[in-house]
Amino acid sequence: MAHESNTLNPIITGEDDFVVMEGAALLVPGISPGSSIRGIIDTLREAGADIVPILMARAVPNGVISGSFYAKKKNDFIHRLAEAKAAGPIDGVCLALHGSMKVEGLGCAEGDLLGAIRKIVPDIPITSALDMHATITDELFAGVNGFAGYKTAPHVDCEETGALAAEMLLESLRTGKKLYTAWRKIPMLIAGEKSESEAEPMKSLLESCRSAEKQPGLRAASLLLGFPWADDEHNGVSILVTSLGDGPPERSLADSTALELAAGFWKRRKDFNFRGEYYDSAQSIETAFLAVQSDWRSGEHQRPVFVSDSGDNPTAGAAGDATELLEEILKRMDTVDKLPTPLLYSGFYDAPAAAACIKAGIGAEVETRLGGKWDTVNGKKIPLRLTVKKIVRNYGPYKSDLVLAAHKNILFTITSKHIGFGDEMLLPSLGIRAEDYCLVAVKLGYLEPCFRNIAARAIMALSKGCSNEALETIPYKKVRRPLYPLDKDMEWNG
Repeated sequence: MAHESNTLNPIITGEDDFVVMEGAALLVPGISPGSSIRGIIDTLREAGADIVPILMARAVPNGVISGSFYAKKKNDFIHRLAEAKAAGPIDGVCLALHGSMKVEGLGCAEGDLLGAIRKIVPDIPITSALDMHATITDELFAGVNGFAGYKTAPHVDCEETGALAAEMLLESLRTGKKLYTAWRKIPMLIAGEKSESEAEPMKSLLESCRSAEKQPGLRAASLLLGFPWADDEHNGVSILVTSLGDGPPERSLADSTALELAAGFWKRRKDFNFRGEYYDSAQSIETAFLAVQSDWRSGEHQRPVFVSDSGDNPTAGAAGDATELLEEILKRMDTVDKLPTPLLYSGFYDAPAAAACIKAGIGAEVETRLGGKWDTVNGKKIPLRLTVKKIVRNYGPYKSDLVLAAHKNILFTITSKHIGFGDEMLLPSLGIRAEDYCLVAVKLGYLEPCFRNIAARAIMALSKGCSNEALETIPYKKVRRPLYPLDKDMEWNG
């Protein structure tokens, strides 16, 4: 069960937002490619293990999860686990979790789920793959013996991380050695776009984790950043180091390695910065216009300039309907209308606007209001006259309707469901290619590889929204203080 829950987002993530698979459906070859659960299943299958698949429930990052939906899926999970135990002995459990899943009325969900699992199988080894933005709680830590966290952001090693979690479980079972994990928590939060794995200091810090894993006896060293857009008392950075063996030598090595990695992380706390150029929304658009005017020549095909609407990034759990960047664009329509191609804006989560366009049909003009349906703090309902260009029904695993619609020289993608706009197949499904446009605004933070590889320039707008990158401006109420960078002069000795 995996979800990254943004407590600043008012949306309650419910059953319609999740993809749920249960039982044997998980063993169909090719299911959930590139995911940690895929790596788990393939590794266990290759080892000849007798796999009893339980359940997978995944959703795009969003607001906290519906309490009733979580209770239902938790009960399904525990019921299937109890049935499996009754049918024969269970040697171990391998999980694909996120680590920052929050539920209305409950809070942190992974520890609650682990507590229920441990009531069924109290003594067997459990390993888990975790997202790099996992938040470690006492309950989650107590329920799992061995952890493996992603080491890339954007996350492109999910399958490998699942495989490592499964390999640790298999090694423990084959050798009879228990897994031991050391944990060091660091009172710090990092904006997502300051933690790209190919930029310093994350690049070096993650390399230190990889080097640690090469030490005899250590199996995984994970750097987990917490999730900055969850106002939660448990939030913060964690270092987890798992050893094969829980005797004094292994414990000592894991403990000292975790402490060393934590100290190295804290030492570089002031080095975290955005990788590329960034400005407020107004300056981002002005800079993008100048870049287009400089780089695009009549008769030449140049690469697009990208502007990330980072404060309203659905893949960081934002609502997807904040409008600050759009408002700045609309103020400059005289310039927009002179661009050599339409300005492509991908996109907006706005089910009523999508429905109105679909009802009107391709070629029709629609008077509608775009944005501000959910995030009413950072979004306004902007009146627009849209011409419907393309409609796609039931797109992707979340079965979202997609609309491509034009307002003057702006092309919008509009979705009926809360999905990510970094999906490399979303624009092609609408019959368009980002590389054909001079200026692309996208609700992302750092660009996904499909966009970064074609971008002439990547500009990040520090826009307002539920994934606001300026953490110091977020009115946190529950996080434990002092906490860096909210308290810039704080000291911590590890």
